[in-house]
Amino acid sequence: MVRSVYRMYSKYLILILFLSGTNFSYSQKFAVGAKAGATLSVSSFGDKDDQDSFTNLWKPGYFFAGLINFPLKKNFSFQTEAGFSQRGRKIKFNKETWVNEASYHFLDGSMLLRKSYPLQWSTDVRGTWFFNIGPKVSYWLNGKGTITTGGKYVDPDDGITKISTGGAYDYKIKFSQAPEIPDAPDFNTMYLTDVNRWLFGLDFGVGVDAPTTALQRFVFEVRFTSGHTFYGNTGSAFNRTLGFRDNMRANEKIISFSIDYTLNKELHEGLKGKSTKKDVKKTKPRKNIDSVLH
Repeated sequence: MVRSVYRMYSKYLILILFLSGTNFSYSQKFAVGAKAGATLSVSSFGDKDDQDSFTNLWKPGYFFAGLINFPLKKNFSFQTEAGFSQRGRKIKFNKETWVNEASYHFLDGSMLLRKSYPLQWSTDVRGTWFFNIGPKVSYWLNGKGTITTGGKYVDPDDGITKISTGGAYDYKIKFSQAPEIPDAPDFNTMYLTDVNRWLFGLDFGVGVDAPTTALQRFVFEVRFTSGHTFYGNTGSAFNRTLGFRDNMRANEKIISFSIDYTLNKELHEGLKGKSTKKDVKKTKPRKNIDSVLH
């Protein structure tokens, strides 16, 4: 599974380099920045029977990252991002009377090929709008969650709305096999086995940028991430609470909204020019002295 996904993303990277129509020696200037935003993620089960047994709900989250953008030819650019995110999943089961709301923490990395088009904000302010595409990889760090039981449900046998009593309890994730006989009560532990801690997806984004000065700009983007890797298998999640059910054979679909702050390529160029002028002033008196001595 991991090898096939790795080969697939290697092809994505080769495609990015091919479409850019240039090499990175052309990209001696670059922009650096930071970004942050909010996410909405939902699970997508791999089997139809699982889709009928569980109800998926949107789970809010957040992220922040650093970025470097390299300009290429023909209004293309290559952007790489690295950061941290909290996202997860929220599912209902047992006639929708149980809710499992989990929050997962990830380290993320993305590589994006961006195509930009001119955008006139006002008479004196010009920006761009763009779309981008590229692979995304996340490493699953840890997680926690809450299971809530009880609520109203419709009995499929007689069609009557009934109420199931219950409560709620928190748990923490542990990436290991559950012991047959625990040393202490461990109902607050969610054991995950045979899971994929490396998750791969594909990013699609569209956005605009608004320059504030010649060297700075804000970027606003909406992005959709289609996850390609399942969290795990049908029996990967285990909790000792009687009646608990889950299925980790699902991947994630994410919608994100972000604001970027970047320092563009002219900053590097300006600093380089300033340094060169200082060097010329230092060497000029030396030439005058040599001419007098000779």
